[in-house]
Amino acid sequence: MEPPRSRRRLRNYILGGIVGLLLVAIVTANFVRLPYYVISPGQVRPTQDAVQVEGRPTYRDSGEIGYTTVSSSEATAWSALIGWIDPTRDVFPAREVLGDQTHEDNRARNLQLMDSSKQTAEVVALRQLGYDVAATGTGAVIFEVVEGSAADGVLQPGDTVVAVDDQPVGLAEDLVAALAAHEPGDTVTLAIDQGPDEGPVAVPVTLGHHPDDAATAFLGVSSGTRELQFDLPFEVSIDSGDVGGPSAGLAFTLATIDVLTPGSLTGGNDVAVTGTIRLDGTIGPIGGIHQKVETVKDHGSKLFLVPDDEYEEALQYADGLQVVAVSDVTEALEALGSIGGDVEVALAGDAATQ
Repeated sequence: MEPPRSRRRLRNYILGGIVGLLLVAIVTANFVRLPYYVISPGQVRPTQDAVQVEGRPTYRDSGEIGYTTVSSSEATAWSALIGWIDPTRDVFPAREVLGDQTHEDNRARNLQLMDSSKQTAEVVALRQLGYDVAATGTGAVIFEVVEGSAADGVLQPGDTVVAVDDQPVGLAEDLVAALAAHEPGDTVTLAIDQGPDEGPVAVPVTLGHHPDDAATAFLGVSSGTRELQFDLPFEVSIDSGDVGGPSAGLAFTLATIDVLTPGSLTGGNDVAVTGTIRLDGTIGPIGGIHQKVETVKDHGSKLFLVPDDEYEEALQYADGLQVVAVSDVTEALEALGSIGGDVEVALAGDAATQ
């Protein structure tokens, strides 16, 4: 016997309601944004073809120096759930990723950091090879302020320091050098540029302790050089596509050296590299080392060069991947030499005279 029409109608209403709720839940889980970011493994991208040189002989080989990327995306309920379950991903509150910036501002800042990183890589590579390269700038622009540091509440991203205690600051390295001459607890006066229509404003700051070394003074900012200009002896260009951030600096430095020197800097091997690069050739910290290790393992690189600061964490996820910590370009070249790389010319620093 068929159920009464009213019962069938009620059943259809209930089923329709359940289906509707499921559809709403699916749409919500996939499209409604949460105040979190999911950081996932990315790619190992080649550098050899990204580096172009005019006015000097170049050398291409079968080896590859790859830079690592991660995927950073605004979380939905579904992607956050996957991120919490998948051991290769991490989920962070949006504020930890963006600070006070919008997603668009953060993207623009990362592209700016990449441009600065490529410029620095070109300069460091040419200087390593013995070329004379002069650098000029108009101040140290603040990129990030560490929460709870001496600079917190005093400086903000976008501020440009043009002097420390009346000592001119043209490059970001000038700011670092000026602060290095002080001790924790010292008060310094920073001159912050107010634009062409106003003079700099004097801002006193009492330096704190570096979190990793209590004897070292710490302002608590990351910075780059405003209007950074270099006088290169010949033209070098690096194509990074749509990738942002500064962490490919070391990779691009080594790639430029590789293209400008005979043989293979990696000994024909596939090597992955991460690390920011400073004008003095030292290597700075990066983010997302967990996901970058996972990326390199999936890619199958023979060796992964990482900054000293990230070495211990990288080892936690290495699972047999050969990871080497490096603190400057010389150590990176020596690491490549240990796997058969042709690094003699680069280490000698006399390619400019050959």
